[in-house]
Amino acid sequence: MVKWAAVALATTMVLFGLAACGDDDDEPATPGSTATATAGQTETPTVRPTQTPQDEVLVAVAVFFARDEHIATGGRMVMAPAVARGAIEALLAGPSTLERDLGMGSEVPAGTRLLDIDIANGLATVDLSREFESGGGSLSMTTRVAQVVYTLTQYDSVDRVTILLDGKEVEAIGGEGVPAKNLTRDDFRDNTPLILVESPAPGAEVHSPLEVLGTSNTFEATVEWLVTDWDGRIVKEGFTTATAGTGTWGTFAFEVDLAGLAPGRITLVVFESSPKDGSPTNVYEVPLTLIGP
Repeated sequence: MVKWAAVALATTMVLFGLAACGDDDDEPATPGSTATATAGQTETPTVRPTQTPQDEVLVAVAVFFARDEHIATGGRMVMAPAVARGAIEALLAGPSTLERDLGMGSEVPAGTRLLDIDIANGLATVDLSREFESGGGSLSMTTRVAQVVYTLTQYDSVDRVTILLDGKEVEAIGGEGVPAKNLTRDDFRDNTPLILVESPAPGAEVHSPLEVLGTSNTFEATVEWLVTDWDGRIVKEGFTTATAGTGTWGTFAFEVDLAGLAPGRITLVVFESSPKDGSPTNVYEVPLTLIGP
C-alpha cells in the first residue's frame, strides 16, 4: 500500500495548488448530497439546510459531470426550496476550476437553458432548450442525458426522468436516438464508473466521522478505501461490502473516524484490488478539507 502515498501526495498538491490559482469567478465545489425526499413532493426534496448570514437557506446538492467517458460527481450549494432547479442550473453552468483540474468536463452544449422543471409521482420532467441536442456523437449524447438523469435521481422523490426540448415531447435526443422518456440510472450503467463516490464531492469541507456514499459493481462487492493527509501519508484505510457486486450494481456506505487528525487537506481514495494481481483498479479520488468538529 506504500505506493499510494506518492500518488496521493502528487494528486493532492496539484489539485489544491491549481484551485488556489483559479479564477475567483468560478463557483467552488461543495459537498454533494444523497438526501431523501417524500414521494410526490414537487421540487422540494428534504435536504439539510445551511443558514447564511443573509438568512438565505442553502442546501448541498450533487451535480454530475463527465470524466473519462463516465459520470463523475461534483457538488454545489443551491437555494431552497427549489433544489432540483438549482442543481440543473448548476449542471448547465459547467464544472468549477477544481473539477476541471480533476479532469471533469461536460457534454451538455454551451448555451443550453433550463426552461421548466416539474416533479410529481416519482417523475421529473425537465424542459431544456433545443441547444441540448446539438453537436456530438452517440457517446456525447448519451453522456449528457446521463448527467441530467443522475443529477435529478439523487433524490428519493425522483425515480424517472423525461426530457422535453423547447416545451415539446420528443421520442429521442438528437440524431443518435438516445431515449428521452422515463429514464432511470439503469439506462446509463455503461456511462457509470465501476466505483462512483456520490458524497462527499470534491473540495468539500468535512468533519469526523467522514461519511461516504456511492455506487459500485466490483468483484464480490468488495470496496476498499484509504485516506491520506497533505503529506501523502495513509492515515486510515479499510474496506466495506456493497449491497451487490460481481456484475451487479450495488450501493455502499461507510464512515471514517478522523478524530485526532489535524485539520487540513486530505484525499479520499476508493478502489478495488484486482483479483488477478492485487493491484488497485477502478480508482476514484476525492480531495477534501478536514475542518474541526
